Amino acid sequence: MDHKAEFEKCANTSDALVDVYLFGWVDGEGNSGDYGLIDGASSKTFSTLINTTYMFQPEPKFTLQSRPFKMSTKQFVYLQDNDLDTEEFLSSLGALPEVAYSLNLSKYSDASSALVAMATMLNVS
Repeated sequence: MDHKAEFEKCANTSDALVDVYLFGWVDGEGNSGDYGLIDGASSKTFSTLINTTYMFQPEPKFTLQSRPFKMSTKQFVYLQDNDLDTEEFLSSLGALPEVAYSLNLSKYSDASSALVAMATMLNVS
């Protein structure tokens, strides 16, 4: 199955565009990974990732990042249904959007201080 072609077909609908975000991480050595596309508020996902990270890594050494995308609801559902909501697949479609939000967790000693920094970065209270 040609996922690129099927994904593009899903764009040719009358669906409204939705805002989704690709969340990922990068460390100081150039390693990176992604958590996939998330719809909804960035602050909720950042909070979840921060809290989870500090539960298992008391001294994280990586930066969380978020890239915004606009796509039709059918495109988003197609990506989710086919488990294609990854940086690898999305980059095969063209250049990724610039990182909109970035938070270096190595600068914060605990989840609470990272959450304060996240709220300031996202301008939420």
